[in-house]
Amino acid sequence: MTQAQVGGWRAWSVWAAGTLAFIAAMFSRTSFGVAAIPAAEQFSAPVGAMSMFVIVQAGVYAAMQIPAGAVLDRLGSRNVLAIGLGVMTAGQVVLAFATSFPLGLVARVFIGGGDALIFSSAIRLILLWFPPRKIPVLTQVTAAAGQAGQWLSAVPLVMILSNWGWTTAFLTVAASCFVGLLIAVLVVRDAPPGLVVTSRGSGGLFAGVGEVLAMPAAQLAFFIHMLAASAPIAFTFLWGFPYLTQAQGLTDAQAGSLFTVFVIASMIVGPLTGMLTRRFAARRTFLALGIVGLSAVVWTSALVWPGYAPHWLLVLLLITIGADAPASNIAFDINRSHVPAHRIGTATGVTIVGGFSAGLVVVAAIGVLLSILGGPNPSADDFRVAISAQLVVWVYAGIMVIRKRRQLLRSLPSADE
Repeated sequence: MTQAQVGGWRAWSVWAAGTLAFIAAMFSRTSFGVAAIPAAEQFSAPVGAMSMFVIVQAGVYAAMQIPAGAVLDRLGSRNVLAIGLGVMTAGQVVLAFATSFPLGLVARVFIGGGDALIFSSAIRLILLWFPPRKIPVLTQVTAAAGQAGQWLSAVPLVMILSNWGWTTAFLTVAASCFVGLLIAVLVVRDAPPGLVVTSRGSGGLFAGVGEVLAMPAAQLAFFIHMLAASAPIAFTFLWGFPYLTQAQGLTDAQAGSLFTVFVIASMIVGPLTGMLTRRFAARRTFLALGIVGLSAVVWTSALVWPGYAPHWLLVLLLITIGADAPASNIAFDINRSHVPAHRIGTATGVTIVGGFSAGLVVVAAIGVLLSILGGPNPSADDFRVAISAQLVVWVYAGIMVIRKRRQLLRSLPSADE
């Protein structure tokens, strides 16, 4: 691959189309997080039971990551983006008209399955269309741009839900996925002309999974993603909006504005994290540990604060949660440095499983604790106890990151990551 083939106008148009697909996927992914209370009314179920929708969606998303990565290595980004966005469109249409709990769960299966195909496809486009020096920053910019989908959920979707109701709101989400599909099909190309990247070897579709799982770098990336992504996933997928409105006494509009803080923080911190990752590549694991450590301190302060936390602390909380998402993307840069290009889709899938499996555990634990402690009407204190469950994941993942980093360094000829 020559320099003339990468980084030109064609590369930027392909990247923009992949990023728009990811924004649509993020809108679809996080839309339920601002609709937990309306969903309880829509499906005639207690608020605590709404965690099942996110558990199903995140569970399917996590379970699909390794198969999705293997398929991506075979079919390429364009085909996989089209499949994923098409499946999500169908799922959101079903959800828009669903009135029964089981049918709503079926819709979330489609949404989680389609979503599983999107981010890794966008990352693969960056790896194939741009020179190595641009990849860390572009990866972070792509992830940060995806937070626009979170903003679409937090502000316009909340307004649509309030004014036009459930069906109109989720048909709007479906329409955004369909538009993303059309753009991907028309604009995306898998690689620059003349470059062919396919999965090597004569084995089956999953022949490379064992190879990737045995790589120390892939193991480190898995636990970095678990450490940094689990809490933001639990917060944005379901429990953030109820926490702010029911445990902190904010209105829907105030909670939406704080979600906007989260989005802006992610979009600012993302490129900065990318530049620091490129500049201090040998110490990038410590960057992830430091960002999450700061987030843990702020979370603990908010949870132990007597009564409602002051507004400045909630703003700081949303900033640190927003910074966690870019920290999780450091995992993909670890893969870029050490995983062969023909296995990068599989490695990306393995990495994402780390964050989403842990996020799924946190979502479920919070839901179970809220049901036990508060039943259908959990109190602010119930929320504090329940959300503390994420601290356990942080401690475990942090220990594993340190251990796996040492293993990776022992396997390398130099002492750099």
